[in-house]
Amino acid sequence: MARIRSIHPGLYTDESFATLSMAARVLIIGIWNHADDGGGFEWKPLTLKMRIFPADNIDVSTLLSELEDNDIVKKYDVDGKSYGAVRNFGKWQKPKKPSRFCPMPERVREYACTNEAEKETSPEPDVDKTHDEDAKVQIELRTNSEPVPNQCGISISEGRKGGREEGRKVIPSLRSGPEAAARSIGEAENSLDARTQLFTDGTQRIRHMTGLPERNVRALIGRWLKLGGDDAACVLDVIRQASDLRPAEPQAWCEAAVRHRASGAKPKSRQQLAAETWANVPDIEGV
Repeated sequence: MARIRSIHPGLYTDESFATLSMAARVLIIGIWNHADDGGGFEWKPLTLKMRIFPADNIDVSTLLSELEDNDIVKKYDVDGKSYGAVRNFGKWQKPKKPSRFCPMPERVREYACTNEAEKETSPEPDVDKTHDEDAKVQIELRTNSEPVPNQCGISISEGRKGGREEGRKVIPSLRSGPEAAARSIGEAENSLDARTQLFTDGTQRIRHMTGLPERNVRALIGRWLKLGGDDAACVLDVIRQASDLRPAEPQAWCEAAVRHRASGAKPKSRQQLAAETWANVPDIEGV
């Protein structure tokens, strides 16, 4: 059953999250909701698709492979059944009464940072304390692992407390170890460096200009980075200029521009680039 989870605003500027494809980003957030309190989930692509992408034509198997390749999740088998674990799940999800429904070996618990979530089944609620617990839910900032209700509501006190607490918390990375937990929110908000922008904004611009699939675009950017001496800012600037000028052959134009800059030549002005672009447009008789 789905659970209410916390999503820190610093997540969206985390480099390991930002470099994932759009669908993979949605999938990992959805997995948080459907994983147990130990960060475990059943490795069933079709089931995950119906729960997270019910109206989309998406291959969840491919997205899971992307998450696994980027070390965001780990696949493992127990008694012939396949399960998955979310890396560092326990660092940013703090359920009050953790419970599990997926078996998880010790090595995988260390991967998910959920060694403290030892209970395998949900405890029966105390009837006398149910009302008190419901009242606490409205003011607790920490993640509640109770099933998602049919309606949702957030009290004013919860919102105010959330604003104060988030200002003091640190943001653990999806892939990094304990050292990443020491980064402050201010540092995380500034983590959208040139390389991250290149693989987000740059990728979208190239896809819009060429119509190529994302995998091919990322391969192109990788080649241009190699040509440009791994200067992400230079490649990003070339892509943005191409997006403004709209050359007839954007791939060839970008590659030539990156080679030109890598040679140490002085970057051409916008007027020069525009003139060269128009010079390559063939004349049309009668126009």
